[in-house]
Amino acid sequence: WAILSNKDTYYLGEGFLQGYNELTYEEKNILPIAIARASLFFICTASFISNPVIELRDQVLKQEPFINWVLSKGKEEIKKMCKM
Repeated sequence: WAILSNKDTYYLGEGFLQGYNELTYEEKNILPIAIARASLFFICTASFISNPVIELRDQVLKQEPFINWVLSKGKEEIKKMCKM
């Protein structure tokens, strides 16, 4: 889902979402939360790595900006991709 926040690869996210049948109103509205949850998974599983301190720091640095984006400005971008 990181491709959604990168304008150079935006078309990949758009193509992915358009590959599904029409999403319901509820699905379109909950999709940003589901995407943020997937990103949060990477932060939560950082403790399973051999060096969890470094991995946790790296994952927070990578995932936090994306989670913030997908739950704010990204919501509208995702709705556009779903042709709401």
